[in-house]
Amino acid sequence: MATKLEKLENSRVKLTVDIDADVLEQAMQEAYRRNVKRINIPGFRKGKAPRKIIELNYGPDVFLQDAVEILLPRLYEEAVEETQIRPVDQPDADLTEVERGKGATFTFTVDVYPELTLGNYKDLEVEREIVTITDADVENVLKQQQERSAQLVVSERTTVQEGDFCVIDFIGYVDGKPFSGGAGENQVLEIGSGRFIPGFEEQLIGFEVGQTSDINVTFPETYHAEELAGKDAVFSVTVKELKEKVVPELDDEFAKDISEFDTMEELRATIRKNLEDEATRRTNAAMENKLLERIAEDSEVEVPQSMVRHEAEHLYEMFIYNLAGQGIGEEMYLEMTGQSKEQLLENFLPQAETRIIHDLILEAIREKEGIEVSDEEIDDKITEYMEEYGDGDLDPATQERMREHYEKNRTGIANSLAREKTMKVIVDSARITEVEAAQDSEQSEVEEAEESAE
Repeated sequence: MATKLEKLENSRVKLTVDIDADVLEQAMQEAYRRNVKRINIPGFRKGKAPRKIIELNYGPDVFLQDAVEILLPRLYEEAVEETQIRPVDQPDADLTEVERGKGATFTFTVDVYPELTLGNYKDLEVEREIVTITDADVENVLKQQQERSAQLVVSERTTVQEGDFCVIDFIGYVDGKPFSGGAGENQVLEIGSGRFIPGFEEQLIGFEVGQTSDINVTFPETYHAEELAGKDAVFSVTVKELKEKVVPELDDEFAKDISEFDTMEELRATIRKNLEDEATRRTNAAMENKLLERIAEDSEVEVPQSMVRHEAEHLYEMFIYNLAGQGIGEEMYLEMTGQSKEQLLENFLPQAETRIIHDLILEAIREKEGIEVSDEEIDDKITEYMEEYGDGDLDPATQERMREHYEKNRTGIANSLAREKTMKVIVDSARITEVEAAQDSEQSEVEEAEESAE
């Protein structure tokens, strides 16, 4: 077997494999052995007909296609091993020439792991934003906790007003006929939440408990159900009960109820620290991305589209998984946004390509700097993970399962540690200027940090 390697554009290669007549004949003989039991030839018991007799009846190339299918995976595997390429996708295979008694020529075209020409990665200038956590930021977190701890109690009032929670039955009509999804019983609706069709909640203000009346609305032109978009509708609504939201006082009792702390002062201090830690983590991550972008601008690499596609699919799956954690299914999200799966997947392509390039940069720097991770470092990280999840508070069986989980993922932990150490080389050599975060940027950071801190 002889293999020729040809480099194409966009990290793609073409392997041309020539085999001699003996290799082709061996594959033909193997194809005969695999198929002979299924072939009936008059004068021979089923499965006992000689190969030459079968070829006389069905043609000399009767086993050729099966022989090719036998050869393709074997030849490709051997060609990959011989040329030491690193494929990132399945190959496009083709039989370009075949002649019994002479041999055959196969070609395999495949995307391979891209080669990167690394640019400068030391002594780079970069800004790191400093986010200042204010008392208002801390209070926002407390208010959110306060809202989550609120309770709905039956109101002494009987007239609906803004901010009330109404328990309602309703049925909707378009052109005098009920429509699918237009009815509900014992639905709890916060007046002013904007959950229902525009105008619906506003018209409930002034209703009395027990009252049944009609509400007239118009579905938005952009309504997700096309058959209802822009249509006028009438809803017959009955207010069955009226509730008010009662929020707890922000006092020491509240702190004890929602946390491990005895006082609001301790709770506020912890919330502030969590917000500051999270803001620091995010601004450091943003700075690291800027550094990687600078290195990418000074580097050269061609990332194959199949590799980008695979990474985009991975990001998409993570996105859908996170949506499911919020109670939103894939179909529901696509319907809400009016997108197809393919359109949403396309949105992840730029991010996927950036992630791949950054990983290639870090891998190249790691190799150049000779960065390694010891077994002891992995053991220490596993211990850190165990302690983080309350190792001492878990029963022995749970502790053992957790440790087994981390032990199985030693390679992943090693890669994560190597990435941290490599990134540290870049950051430690950088010339960093600290700047106050812009107001809109700061607000965004704080809001995200608040989510995490909770």
